[in-house]
Amino acid sequence: MYAKMFQFVKNYLENNDGETIKIGYFPFRKRSEHISRVFMWSERLLDGEPYINKKAVLVSAIFHDIGYALSLDNLKHAENSAVICKKYLIENGYDIEFINFVVYLVKNHSNKELMTVNDTPLELILLMEADLLDETGALSVVWDCMMEGSQQIQTFEKTYNHILNYSYKSLKVNPMITSKAKAFWESKQNLIQEFIKQLSFDLEIKNEIL
Repeated sequence: MYAKMFQFVKNYLENNDGETIKIGYFPFRKRSEHISRVFMWSERLLDGEPYINKKAVLVSAIFHDIGYALSLDNLKHAENSAVICKKYLIENGYDIEFINFVVYLVKNHSNKELMTVNDTPLELILLMEADLLDETGALSVVWDCMMEGSQQIQTFEKTYNHILNYSYKSLKVNPMITSKAKAFWESKQNLIQEFIKQLSFDLEIKNEIL
């Protein structure tokens, strides 16, 4: 079931010129790969959660960014994703109550302010946590290095500063709500801090932020 949905989403993105991320010079970033990793993070966060609609979270993870095929706008893409998701689920015979809940999750996944609202369903919180956990930590450092590698002028110190300004800053505050997600985030924070510490030592750069 999930494999079929993912293939539908991947094909939709490719056929509508939405697979490659067009903001900045990031040809190495693919939306379907991000979706696959958000699905992976969702599975990790759902593990051991007994009182939750796991199927709804996983389905919404698959569809959450398909709307970028129609719009690059951050909020608009979520609305478009919800519309495409609803059409797919209806055509494939899913229960209307399930459809409405999944559509709600997809439509609201970009509104990260809802993470701190008391009555936000745990399913939506986990989906948003999974979305935020991707492309942070080690993967973010690789992204920074690949980004710098695409520039005309490349130096170790420029890359070091890029990592400080992006990978490090993106992890400074822990926005996670659930204990498991908080632990994952803290692990990423520790990795980045140690990496910067080692790299500044190797480059003999005085580091005053750690």
